[in-house]
Amino acid sequence: MQKRCHRLLCLALLSSISLWGTRVTLGWAAEPEALTLRHLAQELRARNPQFVQAEQERAQIEARIPQALAWDQPMIGMEQTPMPRSPLNINGSQGMSYRLTQTMSFPGKKRLAADILEAEAGSAGAQIDGLYVDLLAELKRQYYQLLALQQQAAINHNTLERLNQIKQVAKVRYANNAAAFVDYMNAQVAHGSAENDVYQTQRQIEQTQQALNTLIGRSPAQPLAVAVEPLLDLNLPPLAELTHQAHSLHPNVRDSAYRLQAARKSLDLAKKAYYPDVQVILTKNSNHPPYGLSGNEYGVEVDLILPTWFFEREKAGVSEANAGVISAQAGAELAWRQVQLGIANAYSQLQQVIKEKELLQQRRMPEAQAAYRLALNTYANNAGEFNGLLLAQQNLRDTELSAAWVDSALQQAKAALDAAVGLGMESP
Repeated sequence: MQKRCHRLLCLALLSSISLWGTRVTLGWAAEPEALTLRHLAQELRARNPQFVQAEQERAQIEARIPQALAWDQPMIGMEQTPMPRSPLNINGSQGMSYRLTQTMSFPGKKRLAADILEAEAGSAGAQIDGLYVDLLAELKRQYYQLLALQQQAAINHNTLERLNQIKQVAKVRYANNAAAFVDYMNAQVAHGSAENDVYQTQRQIEQTQQALNTLIGRSPAQPLAVAVEPLLDLNLPPLAELTHQAHSLHPNVRDSAYRLQAARKSLDLAKKAYYPDVQVILTKNSNHPPYGLSGNEYGVEVDLILPTWFFEREKAGVSEANAGVISAQAGAELAWRQVQLGIANAYSQLQQVIKEKELLQQRRMPEAQAAYRLALNTYANNAGEFNGLLLAQQNLRDTELSAAWVDSALQQAKAALDAAVGLGMESP
């Protein structure tokens, strides 16, 4: 009876260990959800720390706008006079007065200061958009590179299968005394080299996944899977149309326009420095010192805060603002020229990749496939050289890799062109 109970206990323990191990294995084997490119872009915008920093910097500028529009702080004072024998003899004071002083800027000065801050906030917003465009272009590059590496991994496995087939053919020919044993050894060496390519490609895939995780604000070691999206037909508009579109869309162009607007408002504000500000002082006199409020005597004082002698400070301020306007105009022109150059270079690169893809599809790929089939068939029929077969297989692999990477290069070049124009994921 005890042996039976002991046996049942052991079986139960083994079952629980087996079930527990199964649960753990299933937990680790769970695959992460495959993310589309649009989902990755949403993660980038929501979680990348650079956007949080840039948004808070813009919020700081916007918070200064109501401060610039607010009135200057008033000043309240109390005067005891005269006080015989000592300035601290308040109880001996013969009279007192309360004063309220308010300084008011010349009309338009505060509005111009707020306009300058609004232009700076607009510039900060354009810089945030520019940051998004640049990071999105990098995200697309990493995404399409990962897809190409995954396709390269599949090509590597196909290469292993072809090399296995070549090994079998060489083995059969050697058994029939139709080939040297060195052919089989060379096929084995080529097979080992292809296995090494598999390992290297897998390492590159992991590195690209880590870079993508970092870009979207995740831990580099977090598992990541991307969804393979079908490549859409590429409709390439004319260069002039893209350039015209970038003139109103590109963040750098909008940033330079806001900077120029801020510089012109600064010039207007500098010119208003020639106009005086006003200070108003309201006074209530009391005949019951030291703290009494009785009495009906009031006073009003209006002061003008005049510019400095000979307007030297104001002239220098206007000269500085004029230089700022000229600098902003040159900066806007430079930014636009750089945008035009970036679009032209990206457009030329995309056209070149399109031609490379056409050449691969129309000539190189069919020729490489036909050459490999012919070389394998010839060698299998006890004709042809083994080195020629290996060369045909290597050429076919290289062409397949070129085809895989040309699709990636095409999408990366399109992403670079979108960034040069200033397009994001939400743009058409």
